[in-house]
Amino acid sequence: MMYTLYIYKVIREYADGTRGKRTRTLCRYEPDLEIGGLYVNLGPGYPGQQRVLSMTTEQIPD
Repeated sequence: MMYTLYIYKVIREYADGTRGKRTRTLCRYEPDLEIGGLYVNLGPGYPGQQRVLSMTTEQIPD
């Protein structure tokens, strides 16, 4: 059985519309984010608003 890993590239976006300088990688097992959409992380790690720039997939064997 193979699992699909969805790898998103996100960048910080502030309330005034400006963006950060560095991109971050976000990995998920579900395709729950849209490219170009705004993602809000309220938990630990990298909190704040992030804009989704791109998505790639990777197959992981069981």
